[in-house]
Amino acid sequence: MKKHISIVLIAAALSWSTTTYAQEEVEAIEVNQDDLGDVSDSFKDTFFNALAEKAKGNHDRAIVLLENCAAQEPTSGAVQFELAKNHLANKDFVKAELSVKKGIELSGDNEWMLDMLFDIYDEQKEYDKAVPVMEQLVKINDNYEEFLPTLYYRTGQYDKALKSLNDIDARQGANDARRNALRRSLVNRQQQEVRNENNIESLEAEIERNPTNEQAYINLIYMHGRNGDKEALFEVAQDFERNVPNSDAAHLALYKIFIENDRIDDGVASLEKILTSDKIDRETKMKVLQDFISMSDGRVDLENAVTQAIDWLSDDVEDPNAYRAMGDYYLKKNDAVQAIAFYEKGLELDSNNVGIIKSIALLSIDLKDYGKTLTITNTAIEKFPAQPLFYLLNGVAQNNLNAPDKAIEIIELGQSYLLDELKLEQDMYQQLAISYDKKGDTASASKMRAKAQELSKKL
Repeated sequence: MKKHISIVLIAAALSWSTTTYAQEEVEAIEVNQDDLGDVSDSFKDTFFNALAEKAKGNHDRAIVLLENCAAQEPTSGAVQFELAKNHLANKDFVKAELSVKKGIELSGDNEWMLDMLFDIYDEQKEYDKAVPVMEQLVKINDNYEEFLPTLYYRTGQYDKALKSLNDIDARQGANDARRNALRRSLVNRQQQEVRNENNIESLEAEIERNPTNEQAYINLIYMHGRNGDKEALFEVAQDFERNVPNSDAAHLALYKIFIENDRIDDGVASLEKILTSDKIDRETKMKVLQDFISMSDGRVDLENAVTQAIDWLSDDVEDPNAYRAMGDYYLKKNDAVQAIAFYEKGLELDSNNVGIIKSIALLSIDLKDYGKTLTITNTAIEKFPAQPLFYLLNGVAQNNLNAPDKAIEIIELGQSYLLDELKLEQDMYQQLAISYDKKGDTASASKMRAKAQELSKKL
């Protein structure tokens, strides 16, 4: 079976687009190291069905199958890795990051896990987060080193970028066109820095002449930010706030610096000015909120502040993924009521978002709001008739609303769309047993429970 696993993963790897030799090396090693371990045949079947669905671009379907796998093998890093791939394909970066980090916890700093984490940060252009991940990867496989110069360049670490280029040239020769182009860009950037210094001096002189020149402060903050000089940036932002108190723009720099230095109250005060300002555009506010939610991950001291921030902005959002991020935040806090409220706002903006629909349907069951479950799943079944989960959840709601005949009808219809999803199939039989119990048909109920029990042996 292990040989079969390798063959399947190799085939998958060959279909992935690659841009560099380093990436090809990484994927080959990933295949050689992958091992599902001692698992049941039903797990293997479900896992490979998930890979097949992913290959066809049916990422939501693949996620359902992989969640089934995770329920069977909660310590499988391979499952979390595949979940991360599909969440990333859906642009659900929060869940992708959570899945791959869980995979790393289970499997250690494996190369392919770290590579996936890098991809998640890279696609979001979160290069500051991507750099330490890539540095870890280089320690595992020096083929990754070719990525470092560009990353250092993007994060303003020009000396490191040059050193990395020199190290690669020393091993491979200095005749690579891409590296030479990057070297020229670095030289140009260093020359630009000299000009920046002149610009900085000019802006400082302008502010000295006119301490209320708002645009001069904004330009100077931008210059220091581009140079990575946080201390100078903070000083200018404070002067900006003091000398132009009616401007909210200074707080775009101040809030983050305050929070990074554990000045939570000052940071929250700055954040409030940004998110409630009528002078700052909606898109900028949304970026600030998403950045703040990301900063707060794992920090108990920021929980109340995040709640406040979401309240300040929750009615001024036009991005469904932003509402999804808010919902995910409350879901992690086990606040299902708040989570579902934000998911619903996201669904108003994107009525075909399967991930949001699924989240609402599942949470409505948890909240025992079965009317909501019926509404959301009826619509989902019309739009996505090949998703058996929606039929099951609809049947659960029908049973709880004492409509067993409708439950039987919808669940049996959903069974025709099952694709080796044993856990989902078992759940359907269990619900059918409940339906027949409600009808007083104990013989049929017993048959359904027997089928569910038989499936449990394969899980």
